[in-house]
Amino acid sequence: MLRIIILLSSVLLPISVFATAQAPDYLIYKEERHRLHVNPLEELFQKKKELRPKGGVMSTGNWRGYIATFEIKQGFLTVSDITIEKRDPDKEHNYLTESVLKKVFPNQSARKMDWFSGLLVVPLGKRTGYVHLSYASRYENYLVIRIKSGRIVESAQMNSDEYLDFKTRQFKVFKSTSEYKALYEELSKDGGSEDEFDLESFIFQMGGFTHKVDVPFESPNKSKHTNTLKRAGA
Repeated sequence: MLRIIILLSSVLLPISVFATAQAPDYLIYKEERHRLHVNPLEELFQKKKELRPKGGVMSTGNWRGYIATFEIKQGFLTVSDITIEKRDPDKEHNYLTESVLKKVFPNQSARKMDWFSGLLVVPLGKRTGYVHLSYASRYENYLVIRIKSGRIVESAQMNSDEYLDFKTRQFKVFKSTSEYKALYEELSKDGGSEDEFDLESFIFQMGGFTHKVDVPFESPNKSKHTNTLKRAGA
């Protein structure tokens, strides 16, 4: 199982794809703070390892070792904070939260994420089903925001079924890529009873493809008269 997690982590980032539920990053959108089911900075930290925050406590619930907060300002995605947890030298089993934003991005201009293109997935409402895998738990509604070169190009609010349909259409596209085929073949090499499970279903649930597979929000097979998907203003 560990080998599978390592492979998924290296291929499917910036979504957290670890085998336990993860502490989310956050998005401030229309003056409200929301959880994110994507970790946008991981794409940057994979390419520029020297920027990754150092000194933070890592745990099974937060393998990134940091929590980032993003904000949409004048239609652009920006980083507004990055925090890490450090052990309190004065109190055993106590932790202190420290902002490292200025250490990672000393210049304010670098906090504008004009390098990022992909989808932000924001769960809304109550959790309707818990899955102890990364961000696989289901929620009542979702806000999906499409970003290109740091700028919002469109967004839509979906109920749970609509988001599942959207994710299923994404997965269909992902399955046709060489990336998916190489990943599946590599994972299939691991034998033994421990890893005898549905790899396709596992990869789908982990959702590491959802930030980057570009498909229309609305299903082409769904009638416009019955479509309940709501456009969300940026």
